[in-house]
Amino acid sequence: MCREKYEMWLESPYVADELKEELRKIGKNDGEIEDRFFKELEFGTGGMRGKIGAGSNRMNIVTVAKATQGIADYLNEKYNDEISVAIAYDSRNMSYEFALKAACVFAANNISVYLFESLRPTPELSFTVRHFKCKAGVVITASHNPPEYNGYKVYDCFGGQVVEDANPIINKINNVMLKDIKSSKADGNEKIHMIGDDIDGIYINEVKKLSLNSDIDKDINIVYTPLHGTGNKLVRRVLDELGYKNIFAVKEQELPDPEFSTVKSPNPEEISSFEIAIKKAEELNGEIIIGTDPDCDRVGLVIKNHEGEFVPLNGNQTGVLLLNYVLGSLSERGRIPENGAIVKTIVTSEIGRYIAAKYKVATFDTLTGFKYIAELMQKFEDSKEHTFLFGYEESYGYLSGTFVRDKDAVIASMLICEMAAYYKKKGKMLLDVLNDIYGEYGYYVEETVSLSFAGVTGLSKMKSIMESFRENKFSTLAGKNIPYVYDYKLGIVLNLAEGGTEKLNYPKSDVLKFSFEDGSWLVLRPSGTEPKLKIYFSIKGEDRAESVEILEKAKKEVLNLINRVQVNS
Repeated sequence: MCREKYEMWLESPYVADELKEELRKIGKNDGEIEDRFFKELEFGTGGMRGKIGAGSNRMNIVTVAKATQGIADYLNEKYNDEISVAIAYDSRNMSYEFALKAACVFAANNISVYLFESLRPTPELSFTVRHFKCKAGVVITASHNPPEYNGYKVYDCFGGQVVEDANPIINKINNVMLKDIKSSKADGNEKIHMIGDDIDGIYINEVKKLSLNSDIDKDINIVYTPLHGTGNKLVRRVLDELGYKNIFAVKEQELPDPEFSTVKSPNPEEISSFEIAIKKAEELNGEIIIGTDPDCDRVGLVIKNHEGEFVPLNGNQTGVLLLNYVLGSLSERGRIPENGAIVKTIVTSEIGRYIAAKYKVATFDTLTGFKYIAELMQKFEDSKEHTFLFGYEESYGYLSGTFVRDKDAVIASMLICEMAAYYKKKGKMLLDVLNDIYGEYGYYVEETVSLSFAGVTGLSKMKSIMESFRENKFSTLAGKNIPYVYDYKLGIVLNLAEGGTEKLNYPKSDVLKFSFEDGSWLVLRPSGTEPKLKIYFSIKGEDRAESVEILEKAKKEVLNLINRVQVNS
């Protein structure tokens, strides 16, 4: 089957010569042909994402055009009135070319396009969809993946990544033959409208309205790295317009670079991405360091301890600090509504729930992926039953306000800097605040382990591992009892202590969550965007030493179980 698809691409008049030449070079490599053609690129939690190259399982002009044609078919079938789509792109290889191709395909299908004139943050695309009342949006990005990757995110008319529309869109894309793809020229195309600075200004003004405190120490020394991505101009602009005096950009990582040449990975979740920023902070007596990923929807935070060392925070820690700051500031001003709510994912620490409860704010959980948080935000807006106050996930994504429907590192960067400046004026470092939170709610440690499983055999191994954990449910781990197992694929909660099951009101997803008695938990799920099995640990203890000890035991036991499955499969 893979060889047949390979030959079809070589013979097709709809495949560009440069892609055919790339395919000819692998003509004798059956393994490479299989990897490039054993499937179509799929929509996961972050849309369509893959390595750049020739083949149906790669990001290229053909797969981008095919996906766009499917979306255009879906939109034209769904809507009878005038249709428009907004498109943005990041600093990656081929991002501009893919964005322009998508625009030309939409235009050929009688769909108006608002295309950014240069690279922009992903959250600004979400804002733009809502601003222009578009029916959909597209961002060309692979977030923090390695430089050989690119991707294609699809947004609905509310500005969130597609959820309900995903399966119908996928069906439309799967039905598109290469001969069905319509395309037009970009030059002089009346359907394609270039946008830029005007939208930036409107968006930045909305971000500034989310500021919670002005009586703060704005002389705080902040080091910022955009990691060669899209955040540089807007993050610095909003901080400058709010009056921060000392924002030091990391010059080596300031400009867009599709190879991300100064880092091993352009991912603020990786401490190695902050090596240059930390050196700069040491030279300039920096007080905090922030770093945004290539499409500027995630932000990482590095803080100073009392010994003057720089310490990276994980996504849960930054999220808890922000949540505590936002709710505390709103409470001081009497601005927490009776129906206030926060939203987090099921793989995000439970400590946020207890902080929200202190302020009589409800907590809602969603599946992994900020699109589910955005979906719940829209439900709140429609029903008026709850007022959204804050949303976050452990993978460094945070959102305040409702004018964006995706995690937003421009907003989060502004709030992080304000929070640090607010506590500085009170004589506190962020580490002090974090330790105060742990002292009040218990000491939590978290870690995510990612295991790579590439290709067809990798998918099979991941499936075997998930089914093994699903069938052989363990009731203890690292000496802790596990009374509940949440199976999001089967849509049930199993009570291991007393027996019986209850229904789960979530979309079906291949996720298992083992919940401990004290609020600790373990989650296993295949990634929706990479060939990886992700294992999330969140452990609560009396202090850091106890929490870390339990975490290490839990990791060892889980990895041993996974190794046994692989040996026997």
